[in-house]
Amino acid sequence: MGKYSSRVVKPSMPKRNTVNPYMRGIGCLLMIIVPVFSYGVGDWLAGQGFGYPVIPREWYGVITFPAWLSNLAGLNIVLQFLARIPHLPATLAIAVIVMIVVGGLMSVIFGWAYSLLAPSPYGPMDVPPPRVKTRKYKR
Repeated sequence: MGKYSSRVVKPSMPKRNTVNPYMRGIGCLLMIIVPVFSYGVGDWLAGQGFGYPVIPREWYGVITFPAWLSNLAGLNIVLQFLARIPHLPATLAIAVIVMIVVGGLMSVIFGWAYSLLAPSPYGPMDVPPPRVKTRKYKR
């Protein structure tokens, strides 16, 4: 019998290839909350006139649709509803920018929190790599 061999077979740990259901729930809520929050912020900022130098002034009015599109029976109700919303194009443009900023900020915060709270990448039997600086060999 060798020095490092053993007759006892250790049970292998099952791999976790699934995401925790709590994390799925949080992700689902964030997919709903972030766009709604972004639309609200975009509506408020467009109402304040935010972005006049960047966004065209026509976007701060009501939407006008082509006549051929308004004549379609099924779309007529939807287009009339969209035409009644003030500064909708500016709101949507600002909302997209806010969504990108908020999503990026949340990604950075969650990544930072995960790096602090994540389990060690090494198991109980692993040894971290040595911190040795070596020089390049020159002849």
